[in-house]
Amino acid sequence: MPGFFVRVWKLVSRFLDKATLEKIVIVTNEEERREFVRDIGEEALPEEYGGLAKLILLQDFKLNPLDH
Repeated sequence: MPGFFVRVWKLVSRFLDKATLEKIVIVTNEEERREFVRDIGEEALPEEYGGLAKLILLQDFKLNPLDH
């Protein structure tokens, strides 16, 4: 994990509520990654992070017109 992120996180985390901190997971090694994927599920985790979910950028999403 980049040192810059660690320093910023230490600073920011001081201002977060304990309940909020308990919801945040920072994955730093392969064992933590496997546990994270097991907890979240590969189908919900984006491909960029080792999962199977295909994300569509909001600007690329096309809505079908409504029939009236």
